[in-house]
Amino acid sequence: ETLVCQYTGDEMNIGFKSSFLIEILSNISATEVTIELTDPSRAGIILPIEQEENEDLLMLLMPMMLND
Repeated sequence: ETLVCQYTGDEMNIGFKSSFLIEILSNISATEVTIELTDPSRAGIILPIEQEENEDLLMLLMPMMLND
């Protein structure tokens, strides 16, 4: 599935195992997240836009190889 997003930087194609991404997102109470990507072969950093007080949440998700 392709997701529409707002981004800055160079365009890239990256894939994540959907069940892992769903599990991460279901454990974040925020309704919006930021996903920081540097390279298709490096982990994506997932951060909630808004965090609870005394919460410092950061999650990593390794990408999958894509067949172009």
